[in-house]
Amino acid sequence: MPPQRRASDKKSIQIVGWIACLTLAGSLTYTFVRSLVNGPEDIDPLFFALQTLASLLFLVYSVKLRNRIFVAANAVAMFNAIGTLVVVAVA
Repeated sequence: MPPQRRASDKKSIQIVGWIACLTLAGSLTYTFVRSLVNGPEDIDPLFFALQTLASLLFLVYSVKLRNRIFVAANAVAMFNAIGTLVVVAVA
């Protein structure tokens, strides 16, 4: 009898994961681009500092789990948060 697969290995669950990751990456990318275009007046640096830390920790966790979906999403989230922090610091 073959070993049972984890629920996260199912294609339908992976699709949900990718949609969630793309949504997160899109929203953070939108905020980053908006801060570049309109300036960082409405950006809370504390939020993005904590977002950077959370994304870094989730990235480490995702790498340890070898979950490509979450590695990709958390890497994008972390780089967007860092980019937004840089825009706030430079302005």
